Amino acid sequence: MRELAARAALPGGVRVLDVGAGLGHTTEAALALLQEGGSIHAFEPSDAMRALGSARVRDPRVTWIAAEPEHHAPFDRILVGAAIWLMTPLGDTFRRLSSLLAPGGSVSFTIPSLYLLEPDEPGGGDDPGLHQLAARLATPAGPATPEPADAAFVLPDAAGLEALMQACGLRPERWSFRHRLTQAEYADWLKLPVLTERLLPDLSAAERAARIDAVSSTLDANSWKWEGWTGWTAWK
Repeated sequence: MRELAARAALPGGVRVLDVGAGLGHTTEAALALLQEGGSIHAFEPSDAMRALGSARVRDPRVTWIAAEPEHHAPFDRILVGAAIWLMTPLGDTFRRLSSLLAPGGSVSFTIPSLYLLEPDEPGGGDDPGLHQLAARLATPAGPATPEPADAAFVLPDAAGLEALMQACGLRPERWSFRHRLTQAEYADWLKLPVLTERLLPDLSAAERAARIDAVSSTLDANSWKWEGWTGWTAWK
């Protein structure tokens, strides 16, 4: 989230929209860089997530909203942290985001490079690819290197995404970074229902989280991998 906020550039007086604000991590990162006179609208449609996020991030520069960001437009910057691949079809999403931008504004977002069919680099520990957790969630005797739990999110390649942005009048600038993803962080990531509901369809979100914690406790806590991310800042 820090990389996303830094790439967006947040000068004084800028009006920011955080789409899918969730627990407020992207908003929090943006606040650390927001210059004088700036403000953030944190848009989170889930009542439960918005309640948690607004409790975590209490700042007079932040307004939490549940719906209709159009009523607060135009924005100078739009941030979408770790969520845009859920907002399909992406052509429609880019058109909507572009419509919320003021002239000269930008939308910045990140996507796991794995979803663009770019494999992650191995790290260290007994499971340097972090494959075992998803395998054992699917079946106690699952294969050592299964399809990742989140492999269903396959998007157009980078050039295809940029073509969609350009069709909406946006000028994309691509950037990338990598993150040292630990076993514990990956377990927390898999607790997102959209990632594991197909692996554990008969369990509630709370039951899935408990199952993930139980299985994770049997694995090497020192395992990690390099998780690649691709990001864009697209200017109007």
